[in-house]
Amino acid sequence: MYDIVIAFAHVFAMMAPWLVFGFLMAGIIAVWIPRSWVNRMMGGSSGLGGILRAVAIGVPLPICSCGVLPIAAGLRKHGAGKGPTAALLVSTPQTGIDSILATYALMGPVFAVARPIAAALTGIVGGMVVSAVGGEDASSVAVEEAPVVSRGPKAIFWQAYRRLLGSVAKPLAIGLGISALVTVLVPDNFFAEAFRGNDWIAMPVMALVGFPMYVCSTASIPIAASLVLKGVSPGAAFVFLMVGPAMNAMSLTTVSALVGRKAAIAYLVTILAGAILCGTVINLIPDAVSASAMAASTGHALSWVHWASAVFLAVMMGYNLVRPVNMGHRHR
Repeated sequence: MYDIVIAFAHVFAMMAPWLVFGFLMAGIIAVWIPRSWVNRMMGGSSGLGGILRAVAIGVPLPICSCGVLPIAAGLRKHGAGKGPTAALLVSTPQTGIDSILATYALMGPVFAVARPIAAALTGIVGGMVVSAVGGEDASSVAVEEAPVVSRGPKAIFWQAYRRLLGSVAKPLAIGLGISALVTVLVPDNFFAEAFRGNDWIAMPVMALVGFPMYVCSTASIPIAASLVLKGVSPGAAFVFLMVGPAMNAMSLTTVSALVGRKAAIAYLVTILAGAILCGTVINLIPDAVSASAMAASTGHALSWVHWASAVFLAVMMGYNLVRPVNMGHRHR
């Protein structure tokens, strides 16, 4: 039990400074970007431009696969096309400004850069395929401007460390717990021996593992890191990072209702095929997972900044778990 607690603490401290900063940036985005502007960019007649704008909006947004569903439903209601809606649904859950920074901290620069690129590419392809398969709507509907709210430091702090952190606090704690259990209980090289270097087996297995496991883009990082430490290839771990946050049963049924059954199947195939393709590319990159970051996650090279950030983050997470905030949608 002691080893599990220590493993949990070290991974948490390694991610903490990046999460604190990432949530702050996410809070600024939430406060300063008008919702009506997002709606106007993705009308049914917007074509490829609407898909590209949806991806550009979706990649940095810190919203999970369930949290993006009401947003997508609202956009469809206000005239967003099927292609842009699907592009948002594919790209948004896979990453966000907070998870990009946390990925850099725990797995290194290659994964940190590859995650938003993969999210963007699969979002663009998914949007184009859904638009072709499902057919597009004729035009968009005008959207009323949302009322102006406070945009000061208090509003940013509330959005960052109450609404956004509050919505991810529970899955993040669960993800860290799973990571600690895998790190301590699973023998070294277990997965390497189980798959015997055959990534054509390992990648689909990681996709199957990620599909039923609802895990947000940030909470998936320590799990993926612990899997790599136990012998999973970087490419297979990357498949888990893409599929885990992007797909679950609830999201697929909702997507079907929003864009149609055929388009929903195209959405599913795009994510799975994109994840395996991206995983294959990752395996071609030497030292895709940063050895220094992985070593730090096991307890080395942690400064007072890591531990101070961990204390602040733990206090805010604990407060949010005890007193959850009522939110219209969840953080990714």
